[in-house]
Amino acid sequence: MQLVKVSPSFYADCKSNGTEEELLFNEQGRPCVLLLRLKYKGNYRMFVVPLRSNISKTAPKNQYFALPPNKDTKPGNHHGVHYIKLFPVSKEYVQRYEIDGNKFLLQVSSILNSNEKTIVDACQRYLEECEKGNKHPMTPDIDGILKWLHE
Repeated sequence: MQLVKVSPSFYADCKSNGTEEELLFNEQGRPCVLLLRLKYKGNYRMFVVPLRSNISKTAPKNQYFALPPNKDTKPGNHHGVHYIKLFPVSKEYVQRYEIDGNKFLLQVSSILNSNEKTIVDACQRYLEECEKGNKHPMTPDIDGILKWLHE
């Protein structure tokens, strides 16, 4: 699995298209897991899933893949791949996330690689639920983003 960040221009384009709600953005570039081929509404598309430092302790376990806590994880919360925050993206918005020499990020990358099938399967199941109308209120506007990405 590849850790990437999404370019600031993607978030700016989402804002100009009214699809920025529920996207997780920070100036440094939040690390995301790149999932190249997930099926959504009959087509395979590129999606990213953000890593989050503070997933609520009450979040159901099927909404995230837990990772070791990072320095920003508050006691009782979880750090991990938060499936409900996934969103589509295209290649031009994807940038490499530098992890060279960072022991924590190397550990995270190793865990992600070892659990790739679990993460991809969980994200695919979540997208299937979205197609059925069972989208979590905190999920970004997948359909709205796809509309302007593929115009």
